[in-house]
Amino acid sequence: MTMSVEWEEDDPFEEQREKVENPMKRLFRKYGVRYKFQVLTGIFASIFARLLDLVPPVLLGFAIDAIFRRDKNFADIWFVPDSLIPAGQQEQLLLTVALIGGAFLFGSAFHWARNWGFNSFAQNIQHNVRTETYDKMQRLNMDFFADKQTGEMMSILSNDVNRLERFLNDGMNSTFRLTVMVLGIAGILFYLNWQLALIALLPVPLIAVFTYMFIKIIQPKYAEVRSTVGTVNSRLENNLGGIKVIKSSNTEEYESDRVDDVSQDYFDANWDAIDTRIKFFPGLRLLAGVGFVATFLAGGMWVLAAEGDAPWIFTEPLGLGEFVTFILLTQRFIWPMAQFGQIINMYQRARASSARIFGLMDEPYRVAEAEDAPDLEVTDGRVEYDEVS
Repeated sequence: MTMSVEWEEDDPFEEQREKVENPMKRLFRKYGVRYKFQVLTGIFASIFARLLDLVPPVLLGFAIDAIFRRDKNFADIWFVPDSLIPAGQQEQLLLTVALIGGAFLFGSAFHWARNWGFNSFAQNIQHNVRTETYDKMQRLNMDFFADKQTGEMMSILSNDVNRLERFLNDGMNSTFRLTVMVLGIAGILFYLNWQLALIALLPVPLIAVFTYMFIKIIQPKYAEVRSTVGTVNSRLENNLGGIKVIKSSNTEEYESDRVDDVSQDYFDANWDAIDTRIKFFPGLRLLAGVGFVATFLAGGMWVLAAEGDAPWIFTEPLGLGEFVTFILLTQRFIWPMAQFGQIINMYQRARASSARIFGLMDEPYRVAEAEDAPDLEVTDGRVEYDEVS
């Protein structure tokens, strides 16, 4: 799936942006390697945190079949050696509760480590990118600034750098979290009953297509919103900077109308994007509901069937506890699939921002400085003023 963010045609940094190749790869190579420990901590903690999140529904379903209904042998429980398996029902229940409590306890610790790792990684890179971009910007020749407005350059130092931070923190965090959730839940469902798993996953292709269509529709609308935001900022900057001229020429009403016009353009563009977005998520919930209803219907008929039998064309057995686990995990499975669309959108915006940033960093000086140039040192001298009044 290859898509690109459609930036406005009058992007003042388009020339610099188009010269940059693989900006995200360059970002990770130049800045990411400095903070390998933080990002690796975030990745591994995210994986283990999400795996532990799947333990309670699995153990709950197993406890129903093994402890309360006696349809399974409790010795088949995961994570516990045979020597520690108790014989009594109450002891088995207490062990299961202890395992679930331990999963929550260690899961919380891994969640903290995950958040620390990704936040530290993103914040450090954000700081480095902003300061180095500013240092480069202030050293450029004056002709570079001739056709640039202050708001446009502030947009790189503020909006683009912040967009990178959001992807490096929220985007990467969500990527690993959702990947583990989707793969882990799918693996558990197929392990328990591959036939019912196929029913539970029926909405997945529809969700993928629906999300793809949403991204294709919303991208140009987001680009239009960004364009109108830039217009509003430029109008406000010019008016506030020239407030003395406005007041001396008595043109307040005229300038208010101009601000009202650009603000209305922003309102219309933003509402168009909002209208698309608020239609997408209810539609997504409807598709998720189809999967849940289908799973509940088929699984319910399965459990109600005579022991050892399966309804319709199905052949695999299904216990009540397994059915409960299916219901719990199906609810957790569908929604992460839809969030991948948001991650893709976040990545594309970060990629465009990094291209603008590196395009600016690559802007050449008019006067090139030799790499082996000696430092200028002034050890002695004086300044004289002759006939200055």
